[in-house]
Amino acid sequence: MKRQTLLFCITLMSFLGFTAKGQTSVTISSGLSSDTVCSGGTIDFTATPGAAGSYGYIWNVNGSYVGASSATYSTATLPAGVDEIYCLLTNAAGDTIYSVSDTLTLTVNTLPNILPITSPIMPAAVCIGDTLNLTDDASGGIWVSADPTSAPVSTIGTVTGVAVPAGGGGPGGPSVRIYYILTNSCGSDSVNIRVRVSAPASAITVSSATVCLDSSVTVSDATGGGAWNSSDSTIAVPGINIVFGMPPTITEQVTGLAAGTVTITYSGMNACGPYTETTDITVVDCSTAVHTVTSIADGCTVYPNPANGVVNILARSSKYAQANCTITNMVGAQVKNAVINTNQEATLELNVPTGVYFMTISAGTETYTTKVVIMD
Repeated sequence: MKRQTLLFCITLMSFLGFTAKGQTSVTISSGLSSDTVCSGGTIDFTATPGAAGSYGYIWNVNGSYVGASSATYSTATLPAGVDEIYCLLTNAAGDTIYSVSDTLTLTVNTLPNILPITSPIMPAAVCIGDTLNLTDDASGGIWVSADPTSAPVSTIGTVTGVAVPAGGGGPGGPSVRIYYILTNSCGSDSVNIRVRVSAPASAITVSSATVCLDSSVTVSDATGGGAWNSSDSTIAVPGINIVFGMPPTITEQVTGLAAGTVTITYSGMNACGPYTETTDITVVDCSTAVHTVTSIADGCTVYPNPANGVVNILARSSKYAQANCTITNMVGAQVKNAVINTNQEATLELNVPTGVYFMTISAGTETYTTKVVIMD
């Protein structure tokens, strides 16, 4: 190859009026420690004549004349692949070729040529218990999951749905970033895709199956991504409650508008398929006269316990009524008394020293007593 190129150069130089005289050898060097380099870096090639004198230098890259220059040729634009570089040594006028250097062969590598990740469904999603096969046409890379506890990925790009990841994860619901990383001697590059992880349909959770007029109960569904509806929007309607902060908190709720019973529906479509869940909520008028309660049928819930001074109380009764809540210390002295409504959660602030107390809730002929521990 070098001989053919040399003959071509000499023929060309003769055609242009140059003469060739085989005297004074020349060698070239790149100053590199390896014959493999990365594209984009500047390389300085140096020509060294075999004898002192005044010379001209013509550099050639891959058979193409790159112009006359000094004994040093600098470039940062060698094409990727295998490149051949040599130099013609001429007289100072440049019209006589003295000799041709040996050829330097360099392999120029580029940064990895990463390509977008492809998914058989878009947007990419996987159901818990199922798999999703991702691909990338750039071979030789590795797959990495940002959350392997929720959606691990195999060495061939198969994502398995394990659990719904914590957090919102952007539009469409919680998701996990899956990365494809390609590395060569010049460095690494990566692409990623967001894979939404969905759960099969799950039962609706509701804070209370009954709600007073103009009051609300919270509802939720672990499936996520669905829409809430009411069978009768004149009785109760779903909506959201926003508490502004950093970050704001948003809760789904159902508000009672008129006495009656409605069916609340949560439905939608995700990677697990279509889903529909329902729950019944009864709206009552809690502003009417107080009922006489004859039974606290399901007892009471007091939490947290132990508490740091604030407790929540839910006294369940067969009817809505007022109940008396009394707090006494270990020697029987009353430290707090309050009136609460049954079947509605109440919050009681206890400004008392740490220790053990007794809470007694009385409704009608029934009482309920439990121990409450107050801590710092």
